Amino acid sequence: MGEHLSSRTQKAKQRLVKLLAAEPGFVGAGVSVGMSGQDEIIVLVAGANSPVLAKVPREWEGILVRTEVSGIPKKF
Repeated sequence: MGEHLSSRTQKAKQRLVKLLAAEPGFVGAGVSVGMSGQDEIIVLVAGANSPVLAKVPREWEGILVRTEVSGIPKKF
């Protein structure tokens, strides 16, 4: 796949965001290429105790999902 993430991964991320957007502690999501070279979806959460963590799947539409604690977003 090279440097470009697949449109399939981007579309899967968008569908996952729609599912999680209203959940407490959800901050956002992105896509990346993991250490294995495969596309992955990264779900950003406000804290390690965020309720949304219970709803984040480990895999979504055949794509690995990883969570990262990013904290609460701040306006600049």
